[in-house]
Amino acid sequence: STERDRQEWIDGVRTTRALMNQPAFAAFNGGELSPGPEVQTDEEILDWVSQDAETTYHPCGTCKMGNDDQSVVDPHSFRVHGVEGLRVVDASLMPSIPNANTYAPVMMIAEKAADVILNKDPLPAEHVDFYRHIATENLLL
Repeated sequence: STERDRQEWIDGVRTTRALMNQPAFAAFNGGELSPGPEVQTDEEILDWVSQDAETTYHPCGTCKMGNDDQSVVDPHSFRVHGVEGLRVVDASLMPSIPNANTYAPVMMIAEKAADVILNKDPLPAEHVDFYRHIATENLLL
């Protein structure tokens, strides 16, 4: 719906093509199926996106964590407000849909909840690098 969304789709298709056409993938590359080699221009890519692309959202965000009137789960104990003996430890705590599979974030939620339930001190903070999108033309392939 935004120019950024459109550019990220274009970059995503072009980056995927650049990666899949590397020599290391030659034995596995039976040719592009979708959007197909006939789709080349930015406009053709965006037309394909509008016709055929779909999201793979993972359900989450249905049990808001917090202390306000709209919150369902206490962030310090993972207990459901007003319900004795019930905790929520899953993707429903996430405030928004992640860009990737929910498995890793749910595992982190579960690790944190386990520490809280067992009354264990959290590990110290650690700096960890993470992926940042780069434009296709900047790839050194």
